[in-house]
Amino acid sequence: VTPEQYCTLIAQGKSNSILADYNDYPILSADTIVSIDDEILEKPNNFDEAFSMLSMLSGRTHRVLTAVNILYDRNNINSIFTEETLVTFNYLNPNLISFYIDKYKPFDKSGSYGIQGFSSIFVKKIDGCYFNVVGLPLSSLFHELKKINLIEFPLKTLNKNNNLQS
Repeated sequence: VTPEQYCTLIAQGKSNSILADYNDYPILSADTIVSIDDEILEKPNNFDEAFSMLSMLSGRTHRVLTAVNILYDRNNINSIFTEETLVTFNYLNPNLISFYIDKYKPFDKSGSYGIQGFSSIFVKKIDGCYFNVVGLPLSSLFHELKKINLIEFPLKTLNKNNNLQS
C-alpha cells in the first residue's frame, strides 16, 4: 500500500468509526503521516525508534501527507483529498536528536517530530502547505468545503439581533 493510500484509509476509518452516532452531521477526519523513500514513519514506540527516524530524516527531504475525509451521510457527501508537503531537514547532530527526544518525548508524532515545536529548528525548508505539516491543510480544506457546498463565501455571520447577514 502506498503512503497516500495508507493515510486515506486511516482518515476514512476515523470517519466511518463514528458515522452511526453522527450520521445527521458533517464529519471531518484527517490523518497525517511522514514518508521517506516510500517508507511510512509511524509514531515511534520508544527512544530508539524515534532516534532512528530522526537520523533517517537528517539532511534529507521527506514527504508529509495528510488525507482529509469529509463525510456527511444525510447529504450523500463523502469527499476525500490528500495534501502533500515536502520538508527538508538540516543535518541533525546525534546529540541534538537525543536531547530532543529526552526533553520533548515525540512519541505521539508521525516521524518523531512536530514542526510547530522545538523541532522547527530541524527544518531547512518546506515546499507546500505549512499547516499540512502541522496536521490539517487549512486552505485546501476551506476550498473543498466550498466545492461541496458545506460553506458559503462570503461567509454568513450573525448580526446583533442574531439574524444571518452576508
